[in-house]
Amino acid sequence: MVNDEKSKLRALNEISSIDITLEFDRILEKILDFTCKTMNAHSGTIMLVDEVDGELKMVASYRLGPDYIEKVYKAAEKAGVKITSSPSGTVLKTGKYYSVPNVYNEPKNRPWFDLSKELGFSAQIFVPMKRGIKVTGLLNVYMADPYHFRDEEIDFLTIAASQAASVVQNARICTRLKDNIHELKQYKEQLEEKIKKAHKGLFDSEAKYRELFDNAQEGICVTDINGRFLSINKTGLQIYRCTSDQIIGTKFSEWLSKDSVDIALSTLKRLQSGEITEQQVIREIIRPNGEHRWIEEKIRAIKEYDRIIGFHSMINDITEKKDMELRLRYYNEKLRMSYEKLKIAEVKYRDLFENASDGIYIHDVDGYFIKINKAGLEMFSCHGEEIIGSHLSEWLSPASVEMVNEIIKDLVSGKTIDKPAILEVVRKDGKSRLGEIKVRPVNYDDTITEVYGIIRDVTEKNRLEQKLAEYHEQIEQSYEDLKEAHRAKTEFISNITHELLTPLTSIRGYTELINDKKIGDINDEQKEKLQIILRDTDQLIILIHNLSIVAELENNILELQIKSVSINETIIKILQDIQPQLECKKISIVQDIHTLPEIGGDEEKLATVILNLIVNAIKFTPENGKIAITAVEEGDNIRISINDTGTGIPADKLPFIFDRFHQVYGTSSRKYGGVGLGLIISKAIIEMHNGIIWAKSDENGSTFNIVLPKHN
Repeated sequence: MVNDEKSKLRALNEISSIDITLEFDRILEKILDFTCKTMNAHSGTIMLVDEVDGELKMVASYRLGPDYIEKVYKAAEKAGVKITSSPSGTVLKTGKYYSVPNVYNEPKNRPWFDLSKELGFSAQIFVPMKRGIKVTGLLNVYMADPYHFRDEEIDFLTIAASQAASVVQNARICTRLKDNIHELKQYKEQLEEKIKKAHKGLFDSEAKYRELFDNAQEGICVTDINGRFLSINKTGLQIYRCTSDQIIGTKFSEWLSKDSVDIALSTLKRLQSGEITEQQVIREIIRPNGEHRWIEEKIRAIKEYDRIIGFHSMINDITEKKDMELRLRYYNEKLRMSYEKLKIAEVKYRDLFENASDGIYIHDVDGYFIKINKAGLEMFSCHGEEIIGSHLSEWLSPASVEMVNEIIKDLVSGKTIDKPAILEVVRKDGKSRLGEIKVRPVNYDDTITEVYGIIRDVTEKNRLEQKLAEYHEQIEQSYEDLKEAHRAKTEFISNITHELLTPLTSIRGYTELINDKKIGDINDEQKEKLQIILRDTDQLIILIHNLSIVAELENNILELQIKSVSINETIIKILQDIQPQLECKKISIVQDIHTLPEIGGDEEKLATVILNLIVNAIKFTPENGKIAITAVEEGDNIRISINDTGTGIPADKLPFIFDRFHQVYGTSSRKYGGVGLGLIISKAIIEMHNGIIWAKSDENGSTFNIVLPKHN
C-alpha cells in the first residue's frame, strides 16, 4: 500500500535525481529501493530491452535474494517457455501496465508458482518504462499478500517508471560518453607522446652540441663570411681574455697585431674565394689589457650547398711553449706567401681541382675519362688508374648512359646545358649512388674537344627528400584524423542533445501536471519544490539547446529561417516560460515595451538570444531584485535592453564576456552555474541578423543592449 502524497513526490524526486555517473547496477538498485519502499512492497524487479538484440531481460531484483534472476530463467527453461510468456511480454507488446492481484490465479505465471511460494509474494504489477511510445523496460512491484492496486498507486508507478526510463537511458548515454571520452583521451595522449619524443630528440641534439662546444679544451669560434665573430666558447674567451659581449660582432682583424693583419686578410680572401677550404695559421693577437699573445688557428670554411657562408676555427694559445718557433714559422709563412704569388695561378687551379668537395672530371667527346679529382674518385669508389681511360658506360646504369649520350650529343650540336641531371653511378663495389652533374664544353678552334663536369653525391639528399615526403604525408593524414575527430565530436554533441531533450520534455510535462493540480492537490511546500524542478529543467533545456547551436556554429551550418517576427509576442511568451524562475527568487519585472513593428528574422533564434539574456539577469540578480526590460524603436532599428540589479561585471572582465566559454565568476565554487555559452551564441545570432550586441556594467548591475534593423 502506497504512502501519502508527500512520500510519493519525495520518491519521484529521488528517482529523477539519481546520479547517472554511478555504476549501472547501483542505479537500478536505487530505483527499486525508492519505488518499493514507497509502495510498502514485498519486493520488485526491473526488466530492460537489450540495446543489441532487442530481447527483454530481467536485470535487477530487490529483496528476492542474489540468485533470484537465475531462478526465474531456470524455471522458464524447465517449463519450455520464454520469460516473455509471463505478463511482462504482454506489457512489452501493448505498452500498458498489467496488474496481477493473485499470482496463483494468473495462468501466465504458472511456471513461477513454486518460486512465488518460496519467496512469499502473492500479487504483482508490471509497469512499462517508456521513451515516447516505445517500451524500453518494465518496473515490476510484488506484494506479500493478494492485492488490488488502486488508481493512485498505478499513477505513481506509471510516473516512477517513466522517470526510471529517463534515468536508465541517460545512464546508458553517460556510459557511452565516458567510453568516447576515454578513446579521445588515449588518441590525444598518443599524439602528445609522439610530439614529446620528437621535441626531446631535437633538444638533446642541441644540448649535446652546446655541451661539446662550451667544454672543449681548444678555443672554438665561428665567424661570418667577412670575418665577424658570431660565437666563441669559454676556452676561446680565456685565450682572448675578454667577455662574450666584448668580442661578438667584432671583426677578427681588430684583435690582431699590425704585422698579422696583412697575412690574415690574405688568408681570408683565399678562403672567401674558395681557393682553399682549410688553413692553419700563426697569428699575434692583442688582448683588451694590451697584452700580446701568439695563437695557432686552424680555419675551415663552412658551406651551405656550394656557397661559403662562414668559417669555423680551432684556436690554441702557444705563446709560452713555442715563442721562438712561432716567430720562425711566421717569417717562413711570409716567405711562402711571396713564393706562392709567383705560382698563384697553378696553385689556385690545383687546389680548386684536387680539394673541391664536389667531384670534378674531364672526358672527351666520345665519353672516355681524361682526368678526375679525389672527390670524384670517392664518388666512384675507385683509384685513378682504374677510371682514367675507361668509358662512362662502365660506371653508369643503362638509363643514365642513354641520358649522358643525349647530353654529349646536345653539347656537340651547340646547345647550352643549364639544367643539372641526376645519374645513377654504379661503383666498383657494385653499389649504386645518385650523382647530380653539371657540364660545360671545352672548345678549341670552335670545336668541342673535351667536356668538363662537376658531380655531387645527392644520394642522402634524395633519401631525405623521400623521407620528408613521407613525413609530409603522415602529417596530412594526422590532420585528416584530427578533422574526423572534430567532426565526430560535433556529431556526438548533436546526437546527445537530441537524446537528452526527449526525457527532459517528459520530466517537465509531468511536473507541470502535478504543479497544475491535474493529478491531485498539492500544498505550498510541494508547489515550491515543483517550481525548483521546473526552473532547473528549463535551465537544462536551455543549456542543451545552446550546445546544439554551438555545434552548428563550429561547423558553419547554423542557418536562419527568416520570416516576420513580433518582438512584443516573443518577449511576452518568454516571460511566461520563465515565470517559475522569477517566482523562485521573488524577482519583479519592470517593462517598458513599446508596440513595435514586425521585423525580418529567425523567431526561434532571436527568442534564444532574449531568453539567454533574461536568464543571465535572473542568475546574477539577488532575491527580491528587479529586472528592467525595454523595447523601443530607434530610427530604422529597434533596441532591446535588459537591465538587472545584480553584482555587476568587473571592468577587467567586461571586454571578454562574449568570448567562448568565458564566465565572469568561473571559480571552483560555481556560484552562479552555467558553462559560458549563452553570450557567444547571442553575439553570433545577432550578428547574423546584421545587428549588434554590447554590455555596460557597474557595481549596481549590468545592462545588455541589442540593436536590430527593422528591414532585414
